[in-house]
Amino acid sequence: MRQACLLICLLAAGALPAIGRAAAGAPAVVARTPLSALPATHAVGQAGPFNRIAFDLDRFGPPDAASAVTCFYPGLRYRCDATIGEPEAGGTRRRVTVTIPDLGRGKQVVVRFSTGAGHQDVPVEIANSPQVVHEIEALPLPGGGQVVAGSDGKPAPVMNVTSTRASTTPAMAAAAATDICDQLQPQWVGASATDPVFQSAFGSLNGSIVASRPVPAGSRVGPASLPEWLVTFPLSATRVQFIAHYEVIYRVGACPQKIIREPGI
Repeated sequence: MRQACLLICLLAAGALPAIGRAAAGAPAVVARTPLSALPATHAVGQAGPFNRIAFDLDRFGPPDAASAVTCFYPGLRYRCDATIGEPEAGGTRRRVTVTIPDLGRGKQVVVRFSTGAGHQDVPVEIANSPQVVHEIEALPLPGGGQVVAGSDGKPAPVMNVTSTRASTTPAMAAAAATDICDQLQPQWVGASATDPVFQSAFGSLNGSIVASRPVPAGSRVGPASLPEWLVTFPLSATRVQFIAHYEVIYRVGACPQKIIREPGI
């Protein structure tokens, strides 16, 4: 019900083409089969940055040179990649596999199959979910490493606590700084830390690490949006190692050459 309502609202606003009866002789979608998403390293089953759907169509493809596949996102007309198979033996039906990237413009997309005789529009919903990337991080502790003389004259740890703030840079940030055609772009959902180990000359000490400010949800992972941590530690600690949990959703960079800039739909 929610999907139908959202699609109707987008259609009413003119963001997507109206879905109507196809003209006589236009392509006809007989069946559709969701396939495994891509890339495999960032997809889970049918959900991922690049959705793939196999459409079985009549009256589409060669010898009609006007055959084309277009994806309509809210506010954007885009040429999705498509692989057109050979017609089935003795018939006109053929399988067309369409790759639909998540460009960060919402989940609702209309796939249009066009020929010289007309077109058939098919609404689809992109399946793409946030993922958590776990990385081991380590930070030096400014002002740490302090010692005192114990009652026996030997060095002893200073257990008074202090705090500092520090940022970490996820490995994915290096590849996320610019828009690149068809490349993955991680966007923030959240960040947290667990399992801190505070090192010192006296072995492991107790302390804590928490996110001192939330990452800007929906922003690109990069130098301008690094997570910041509040680290509380005893003055004898010199270094903290912890597991950072970076929750992101991977979008796809639009290719300028695939954007269709003609007015209208």
